[in-house]
Amino acid sequence: MRRILPLALFLSLVIADGVLALDTATRVVSPLHNWQAADLARFDTEWLHVKLVEGSDASLQGSRFVDMNGADLSPVNEALAAAGVTQIRPTFVHDRETLRAWKAAGEARSGVTGPDLSLWFDVRVEGGHAAVAGLVNALNAADAVEIAHPVAIPETAVLRAERELAAPLSPREALTPDFTSQQDYLYDPPVGLDAPAVWAHPGGRGASMKFIDVELAWTEDHEDFDTGNYFYHGGATEDPGYEPHGTAVLGEVIGQDNGFGITGFAGDTQYGVVAVTVAEWPNVPHYFQEAVDNLDPGDVWLIELQMYPPNHTATPMEWLQVNYDVIWTSCWALEIVCVEAGANGSQDLDDPSWGGVFDRSIRDSGAIMVGAGTPYGRVAEWFTNWGSRMDVHAWGSAIVTTGYGDLYNGGSLQTRYTDEFGGTSGASPMVTGSALCLQGIAKAQRGEPLAPVDLRALLHDTGVPHLDPTKEIGPRPDLAAAAEQIVDLTAAPETPLATAALLHQNLPNPFNPRTTIRFELATAGHAELAIFDAAGRHVATLLNGEYPVGEHELIWQGRDDEGRPVGSGIYFYRLEAASRSETRKMILLK
Repeated sequence: MRRILPLALFLSLVIADGVLALDTATRVVSPLHNWQAADLARFDTEWLHVKLVEGSDASLQGSRFVDMNGADLSPVNEALAAAGVTQIRPTFVHDRETLRAWKAAGEARSGVTGPDLSLWFDVRVEGGHAAVAGLVNALNAADAVEIAHPVAIPETAVLRAERELAAPLSPREALTPDFTSQQDYLYDPPVGLDAPAVWAHPGGRGASMKFIDVELAWTEDHEDFDTGNYFYHGGATEDPGYEPHGTAVLGEVIGQDNGFGITGFAGDTQYGVVAVTVAEWPNVPHYFQEAVDNLDPGDVWLIELQMYPPNHTATPMEWLQVNYDVIWTSCWALEIVCVEAGANGSQDLDDPSWGGVFDRSIRDSGAIMVGAGTPYGRVAEWFTNWGSRMDVHAWGSAIVTTGYGDLYNGGSLQTRYTDEFGGTSGASPMVTGSALCLQGIAKAQRGEPLAPVDLRALLHDTGVPHLDPTKEIGPRPDLAAAAEQIVDLTAAPETPLATAALLHQNLPNPFNPRTTIRFELATAGHAELAIFDAAGRHVATLLNGEYPVGEHELIWQGRDDEGRPVGSGIYFYRLEAASRSETRKMILLK
């Protein structure tokens, strides 16, 4: 598990070159809505979430809030008392110091104001949807409240034709066939994502990585899974009615290459599950945080859920601010990758009615949001949401994987397979498996995985474009191209550069906006030093010429070759001299 640095120590490490500029104007929250009972058909009848404003030092004393700095919380307490609230508790169980350290870490990496998760609270009220709506509106009217909203009832983001089970086989007949020839999504682009290209690299099946699926139920011991890699089972009691869905998702990610059944993208990955129970408490953000708590930087968690806001159809879970804040903390503060189903609402997420909450320039959770495309046409499936927020897409129908039993039924839950899985629920595990493969390669090649936003950029920028002229769903990942970027950047030289030169670690590191790079040459000759981003793209060349023996020093101002400032993130600087090269990592924090 991770060790969390004390806040003061963390800040002393990241603020190395003066105070970092923080954009305090970008803490955009959602949903800002005047709630009515009629809006809450797909929301809980008792519970709501409330978030106090950033900077508050409020805590619970009994059923009242008290601010340690003397701020007036009486409007909040009066609204709670008038509603007859029966229970209030912190939403997240971690201590305030830890949660504020996470906030500071995320702000340093993102450059925007992040959430203090210690200011989220669960509130329970009697009286049904009318009472919930009334209290949410009353709390949102208080200056001390950043946002209050009801609690969505989630569902899985699946869309598939219901078919009968295949006839079960007798024990003598039940030898599961090999269906991998039907998994076109594994193979050659532009139809497939080219999994064999990453399997050829060390770590390319997700070795040393961990993954947690968050949804409702699974057959965790399916015959096509390596239960020796099953590391975590958490959350609520599973709902057996949803078991086929979760099993299908897991198969795409961790199905074994064993000569029968199907093969997943990342069969060497350790897998876990965290269950959410529909319309019961605790709810989605609690279980989101449980998944994050059991992963390490670079690992991946998958959101296989969608929700229904007022006046909208199926929508990504991050629309609700409390869910968004957990995802943001995961990606920006803890550097744990989140893959999020883009949902099956057939909606334009760029439409003005959303208020910009799916515009990454306004509100970027850091998650990889996934749309669904037709398998062979690479155009938007009729049901998928679309828009600029969709980072990548994958197959949305006709997916061959574990579960259901309409393709093959060996007589038990552990021996069922389907060829009709779909929805953004079907696309998202393809992207999850792809992410785990690339992270495994990155760890094998460079000793550490990519940061979430760098992995997101790599998948997007190296992908095969979609072909839909009207609905933006992002490119389809091309794993050969993505892996090539990682390997080209981090390939080790045949002999160490130290025999001819020595490249020092930049100082300060992390830095903003300038840092000093030093190197030494044992022999005179040609030397070139260049900067690359985490996806392997060339950013700038700092020197390229003949240099004498001795120590040399140069300054990078955090700009590309065109003089434009680059964004926060991980960068690499590579020195080539005496027919050898050496690479080091540095971090720009704005």
